[in-house]
Amino acid sequence: MTLLRSLLAVLITVTASAFLSCSLAPPYQRPAAPTPPYLGPEGEAQSQVTLPTWRDFLPEDRLKALVEKALEENRDLKLATLRIREALAEYGVTGSERFPMLEVSGSQTVSGGGGGRRTTEDYEAGLMLPSFELDFFGRINSMTEAARENYLATQAAARYARLALLTSVCGAYLDARLAQERFGLTQRSLESWRSSMAFIEERIISGQAQLLDLEQARAMVAFAEASLALQRVEIAKAQNALKLVLGDFKELTLPSPVPLANWPQVTLPENLPSESLLTRPDILEAEHKLLARNADIGAARAAFFPKISLTGALGFMSMRLASLFDPGSDQWSFSPVVTIPIFSGGRNRANLELSEIRREMAIVEYEMTIQSAFREVAEGLEVRKLISQRLEAQRKYLSAQRRVLDLAANRYQSGVVSYLEVLAAQREVFDAEMTLLEIKREEIFNDLSLYTALGGGFPSDPEENLASPVATPLANQAPNKAAPNN
Repeated sequence: MTLLRSLLAVLITVTASAFLSCSLAPPYQRPAAPTPPYLGPEGEAQSQVTLPTWRDFLPEDRLKALVEKALEENRDLKLATLRIREALAEYGVTGSERFPMLEVSGSQTVSGGGGGRRTTEDYEAGLMLPSFELDFFGRINSMTEAARENYLATQAAARYARLALLTSVCGAYLDARLAQERFGLTQRSLESWRSSMAFIEERIISGQAQLLDLEQARAMVAFAEASLALQRVEIAKAQNALKLVLGDFKELTLPSPVPLANWPQVTLPENLPSESLLTRPDILEAEHKLLARNADIGAARAAFFPKISLTGALGFMSMRLASLFDPGSDQWSFSPVVTIPIFSGGRNRANLELSEIRREMAIVEYEMTIQSAFREVAEGLEVRKLISQRLEAQRKYLSAQRRVLDLAANRYQSGVVSYLEVLAAQREVFDAEMTLLEIKREEIFNDLSLYTALGGGFPSDPEENLASPVATPLANQAPNKAAPNN
């Protein structure tokens, strides 16, 4: 019992050392954002930006159903989820090195020889403490912290993958809707041009039109038929691209679509501080990676200091199995080992320099991520202001071209102008309607892209609740995070 208590005391001391070790990692300070302080006019920015979830933001049930399908079936998203589990497992493997490992062993040894020597048997049973490093200088703790930050970075990357998937589904869906509505517009125009061709045929019979007018009308009909054939190809490509994003090529039963012209205008913040972007998952991912590289420096610095390892055993040994656990058969061993680095060919110094360079690279990547996020949001806000003006101007242009078409048709029936002017007016109306559809698609997609660029979509991730330590969002922490001093 005395030996057992001694071993337990050693284990308690060893385990406590895993948590009381110091850290040689440099104090962390978040780099200043290399962007202007505001995304809108200074002094008018909103202090709080709360975005709805994607289900509340998307105005169409058909698109919501497609996003839900993509979240279930998309292979990129499944791979991102597996990477979270992989990083969590790596964190568990690295973190296990902070604790001593105990092993129970039992053995029987039978020995003998020639010349009439008697065969002997030895029995052993014991509790083993394999070589365990006392982490006085925080090497293992720094490695564990780096693994933890890598895990959190992977978790943030999965959130960003969902945002990217939301944008991809919306873009592919709008492309498919645009192709379908362009096809419908061409069909309606073809019916109108066929009616015009029949009208001209009647006028030729009555002597009120020329053969040239008929050939020009036939040319417009042929143009529309060729456009329909091309648009069928565009529809097929757009639908297959959407199915690829969804991760499912089966036909789906979906709610009816809302025409692009009837999509409501969504509400989004226009002026906000740049620091509100710090909650974007890609920026959180970059900062977690920076924290991991910062912890790597602590592990590299600890390699310059002595390494202390312990090996111990508590057990019993006897020549007879029946007396293995009798008093007097117990034995124990305890072997501390101190390893002091003297010469390593510059390996430790090179590892430290490599860790510091990688931290500088992580800082640059973090700053680049912030700048990219700032550009996306600033561009989306500016486009949002201008695209509404463009849309209104296109509506006015279409209205004017329709009036031109009415006047040209009346003048042709009166014999004032040739049918060529009517055809030109019809083509202008057709092109203006096509352009209006394209601009409306751009407006809708810009709003959806701006929503995801602001970090909307999956703000709290309630469905991702893995059993692991979860860090407080970095955007809500104090700017400085100092490591414990030695």
